[in-house]
Amino acid sequence: MHPSEQPVNLLRLPAVLNRTRSEDLGELWLAANEQGVREIDGSDVSTLDSSGLALLLDGLRRARSIGEAITIMAPTAPLMAARRAFNLYDLLMFPADIEDVILEAELGMRLGEVLMDLGYLTEETLEKAVQQAEERPDTYLGQVLVEEGLVTEEQLARALAMQHGLPYVDPLGEGVLDVSLECEVPFAELRVHGILPYLRLGDTIAVSLKDPADVYAADVVRKYTGLSVITTVATPAAINAGLDQIQRAVAASGGGGETGLHEESVGAEERFNEIVINAIIEGASDIHIEPFPDHVLLRYRVDGRLHEVTRLAKDIGHSLCARIKVAAGCDISEKRLPQDGRIHYQDRTRDVDLRVNTLPTVNGEKVVMRILDRTTKALALDLLGLQDRDMEQLDEAIRMPHGMVLVTGPTGSGKTTTLYSVLDEIVNPETNVSTVENPVERAVKGVNQTQINQKAGLSFDLCLRALLRQDPDVIMIGEIRDMETAEIAVEASLTGHLVLATLHTNDAPGAASRLIQMGVEPFLVSATLRAVVAQRLVRKLCEQCKKPVDLPQATHDKYRSFGLQDGQSYSAAGCPSCRQTGYDGRRGIFEVMTVTQNLQDLIASNPATADLRRLALEEGMGSLLEDGIDRVNRGITTLEEAIRAGGTS
Repeated sequence: MHPSEQPVNLLRLPAVLNRTRSEDLGELWLAANEQGVREIDGSDVSTLDSSGLALLLDGLRRARSIGEAITIMAPTAPLMAARRAFNLYDLLMFPADIEDVILEAELGMRLGEVLMDLGYLTEETLEKAVQQAEERPDTYLGQVLVEEGLVTEEQLARALAMQHGLPYVDPLGEGVLDVSLECEVPFAELRVHGILPYLRLGDTIAVSLKDPADVYAADVVRKYTGLSVITTVATPAAINAGLDQIQRAVAASGGGGETGLHEESVGAEERFNEIVINAIIEGASDIHIEPFPDHVLLRYRVDGRLHEVTRLAKDIGHSLCARIKVAAGCDISEKRLPQDGRIHYQDRTRDVDLRVNTLPTVNGEKVVMRILDRTTKALALDLLGLQDRDMEQLDEAIRMPHGMVLVTGPTGSGKTTTLYSVLDEIVNPETNVSTVENPVERAVKGVNQTQINQKAGLSFDLCLRALLRQDPDVIMIGEIRDMETAEIAVEASLTGHLVLATLHTNDAPGAASRLIQMGVEPFLVSATLRAVVAQRLVRKLCEQCKKPVDLPQATHDKYRSFGLQDGQSYSAAGCPSCRQTGYDGRRGIFEVMTVTQNLQDLIASNPATADLRRLALEEGMGSLLEDGIDRVNRGITTLEEAIRAGGTS
């Protein structure tokens, strides 16, 4: 049986295996014993931690002691990763056709030979890479292969694992990262050596290494923990991502934390670096430094919500603010006026832009830094989460040779991310694509990107007028914020260009009304507008701790017309993995309005937004709330989140 096939009429393992599922597992083993079951379904298991693995193995041992061994059918990635890591082939029994063996290279095989053996390289490309590595004495072969794009990081890691006879395990990606694992090794040591501790079983701890040839890595863990260490291999990116997750959980539980933030001996530069790195690790989108009469408050915005990090002394806060202004190119002596700046921040594998704004308050200057990750790649358009119908309508609109496609929503709702995904979809060697942005948040291959510079006089309208003389096929405008920009966008779409832009409105139909209010003639909006995407972000439930709830019948009755299904929903609980919030990450919800002939006729008459929305819904537009409730039905978010983001209609 293939892992993706789901057995029917079998007892099923819980989706999450941890200590909170001990009662569920106890009932499962009891039922298996009473029914004489020798096969159970593992297809639901999405994550497991050390406690969950121990509970699972304990049940399997007891079942074996009173009868035959139990086979886990359709095992998922976490089960297979745990079996590989701890060599549990004699206890975690899978069907015979499940291929999950540890590949071992012949003794003495070099890395290049292993890569060729795995089919990742040809002899010709290997020879070229070896020659390049010899010309660069400060690098090694694997680094050259990855930098030249000849192999991926994962392929290299799998080859290293095979060369050393070790399993390949991506703890975070395969759902076996135990963020509550108590490991006394300092994070600095873990990051220097590329070590990710992820599971403990008895007196043995499993760690993934970026370099299995680093003989000191396992010794570091052994020294601090006193445990036996088994090693697996993962990519450097996977190890850093896993360490970030653990560090977030430690910070949320009150451990670790900002060790140098309150020390007077720590300089402003070091303090600034620690604040930025911690914010990136926590997945923050913004850093707030806010002055109050007796302290300076440091807050991060994570998943759309601000949370307090720490409180700094006034003098420390002032020196930190001055350091930020210097780095951002602001006037350090000017404290009476708002200022904007930008910082390019790099640290090891991290490369981010910080968009800085200062604002005078009665207690001093407040500083807010927006974090723009330069290394993040745009999501493919089909991975944004659009419904099939909405995806088809948007895809049709962006394939048109001319017209306007708008993405609307409040600040921080992911509009620019959607536009970048659209650009990636339509860019090809035969089109000239240009953008006007403030700021450029992400580099897009094959696109001419221009950043607004108000100080130099480079405004949206000036840049757009110049772009129209650059023979563009597609123009992306970061934001339509005034009449001049709106008029040029409409003019461009009328003269044979496809215009993509963002706009601040509450819903999709409101975009047409907003353009008219800016001063664009209704008949021009009607003639040029092709589609509008409105979007919001809802917080995604943490898979580790979300708990089932039964919604009141009155709630079902109220929201049934919006698609709420009868049956079980989920609510947020809170655990170390999600920093006790119950949520981990965010997902988009959308409404897509395609401008049909009937909508064109109505827009030309300058209608009220309510009338336009009513017709759009009649023409088949799905609402934000309906899309949000679809996520509730699928267990992705809560009804409260869907209503907060999607409104009540």
